[in-house]
Amino acid sequence: MAVERRVERRMATTRERLVNTALALFATHGIYDATVEDITEAADVGKGTFYQHFPSKTAIIHHILHDGVSELLDRCRRESQLAKTHKDRVKRLLSAQFRFFDERTDLLVLFHQVRGLLKLKPRDVRSLQKEYDRYIRFLTAELGTLLDRRHYSRTRLMQIACSMAGLVTGYLSYRMILGLKKHEAIDLEVPTRLFLEGIGGNGQAMP
Repeated sequence: MAVERRVERRMATTRERLVNTALALFATHGIYDATVEDITEAADVGKGTFYQHFPSKTAIIHHILHDGVSELLDRCRRESQLAKTHKDRVKRLLSAQFRFFDERTDLLVLFHQVRGLLKLKPRDVRSLQKEYDRYIRFLTAELGTLLDRRHYSRTRLMQIACSMAGLVTGYLSYRMILGLKKHEAIDLEVPTRLFLEGIGGNGQAMP
């Protein structure tokens, strides 16, 4: 049993090293250019070891993306539970996403790259799309509990969810491209306020 536990710990440590190495390479070299050989060399393991854990590069991308989405949604749930009003809950839901990607720029870069990959190879990487679906379904469900369904159909709620997700990652990406530092020149409060005012301007005041 002791030997088995050591083997399991060693396997878990190797898997974690592969994941962390892959994420770092994807953030700096991109998912297109970074190869399995690059990952194994940087992680100091053989290719055979990589394939013991992941059958392909797409598989490790999916693993990282799945864990990233799960971490993001957990952050959103915890934050929204602290709200006292519907408006505050929507604000916290949006702010939680901003702060998450603001802190995890490696995942922000990955999210953008995978979206591009889905457009180029939809059949080969269809499993990756499920993570984006999970993200949008979560936001749609959250918004559905907060906004008056007399004014918002499920289709409209999904459109708002897509707008929210796009605002977060798009805004932060452009801020990164322009080299704007955190809390300088443009604050996260600006897009948050504009989004909330946009919802409020649709004929419904949130309590």
